[in-house]
Amino acid sequence: MREGPAVGKRQGVQGSLQRGWRHGLCGFLLLMGMGSSGLGQAALAGQPGRPAPADPEFPPEGRWSVLVQDVRGGAPVLSRNATAPQLPASTAKLLTTAYVLHTLGAQGHLLTQVLAQGLVAGRVVGPLVFLGGGDPNLSSRIFPFNGKTQRGPALSPLRDLAEQLWRAGVREVPDGILADSRLFPTEYAPMGWTPEDQRYWYGAPISALTFNDAMVEVLVRPGARAGQPASAEIVPNPLGVIRNGVTTVGVGDEVTPLRLEIVAGHWALSGSIRVRAAPVGAMLAQPDPARFAGLALQQALLDQGIRVTGEVRVRARGQGSAAPQRPFYPGYAVLAQRQSPAVIDAVTVVNKVSENTHAEILLRDADLARGGNGDTHSSLARLQDWLLREGIIDGQAEVADACGLSRDARLSAADLVRALAQSYQQPWGALWRASLPVGAEDGTLRHRLEDLPLGTVRAKTGTLRDALALAGLIRGNHGQEYAFAILVSHFKTPRAAIRSRMDDLVRRIALGKSTL
Repeated sequence: MREGPAVGKRQGVQGSLQRGWRHGLCGFLLLMGMGSSGLGQAALAGQPGRPAPADPEFPPEGRWSVLVQDVRGGAPVLSRNATAPQLPASTAKLLTTAYVLHTLGAQGHLLTQVLAQGLVAGRVVGPLVFLGGGDPNLSSRIFPFNGKTQRGPALSPLRDLAEQLWRAGVREVPDGILADSRLFPTEYAPMGWTPEDQRYWYGAPISALTFNDAMVEVLVRPGARAGQPASAEIVPNPLGVIRNGVTTVGVGDEVTPLRLEIVAGHWALSGSIRVRAAPVGAMLAQPDPARFAGLALQQALLDQGIRVTGEVRVRARGQGSAAPQRPFYPGYAVLAQRQSPAVIDAVTVVNKVSENTHAEILLRDADLARGGNGDTHSSLARLQDWLLREGIIDGQAEVADACGLSRDARLSAADLVRALAQSYQQPWGALWRASLPVGAEDGTLRHRLEDLPLGTVRAKTGTLRDALALAGLIRGNHGQEYAFAILVSHFKTPRAAIRSRMDDLVRRIALGKSTL
């Protein structure tokens, strides 16, 4: 997902759209395949004499689940198959991040630590332990989030740890580094994630020790002739452990997708690119996040002048195994540590730029805080219990992961609207609502709804190959505030056309009359 400054004109648009309101909702319903007769059934509930909204037949453009409601409650402004469970895509993050804030608190922090059994004359006794604390932002990302992701040098958080170790007197690590991710099990493929998902940053493994969002950025250029090696820029690539194996193929040859994988104990960038093709960039998932983090720490220590011998080893927890007792290393000294950004900052990243791996990690952190063991089953069970207890979801909902990437997840527009409305009763609600992307300003909405006054829409987007979603808040032109959710699946028209229709509905609600 590319990020950049918002663009687009906002002046003089509101009045013209208001003048077109009389035809607006009718036009939307016609566009949806309901025709003018749909006005008697559709969603003008709230007007005297209007019947309750009904569920018309699905139009050819796909299955729609829609609900628009004043945040203070009352009859829906627009309701169409509102309780029908559908793929929520990334709007599922609304439920996860609300639960995370409720459980961990907005100002909570997570710790990543470096420990040792002892230190004698500058030499670490035993392996240097790199203990993951479930921080999704062990990276160079700059906080607070200001419109788009900004990063410093990739190794900067680990160089900070290396500087602390130097100040603590560490000069040599003779027995290597032990990267410990046992806080919760590493999950490589949650149910409903596809093999294609797992190639990219948005489907990276879920680990308690994760560096640089568990991803690597690559830029590949073809060789001069077919059969020659391609060149590749790889960032980060600690100790040069990732070997470039991308090849150049002929113009008419089949291209193999880029992939980062471990082959015979070595890290390899594989795939192919056609001769004379433009450079190809990708953000690829790290196949072993804890080991990669350990290698990056080793690079930072060497850069600091600390001698490191021995290998990087990983201590992990298998699926279904009990959480180890704490403290993990009784009697060990903490030589360096890094405190995460506040939980609300982590939640803002999840919602603004739709970070899947971050959402999954935070869910497991919340589960541990509630007495669970941090595995997938425990984490999802506690999330679902909370959502049911709070009355946010009903019995038809299927909570399959934290981020909405799973094709097994099912939520309705009504579930999402209840979550949005419920936030107004919570002490963390205002911060949570502020974490949502703002139309035409930032996050995944930075290039959408550009003709509305800034701040009119705050909403979470969702995109899968066969599902689109949008859910959030609309500030009406007379001061009303609406919670809304639009879920669309099983469509055959281009996604851009579906998004346009979704945005058109949001626009009409925002600029319509208060007596909808």
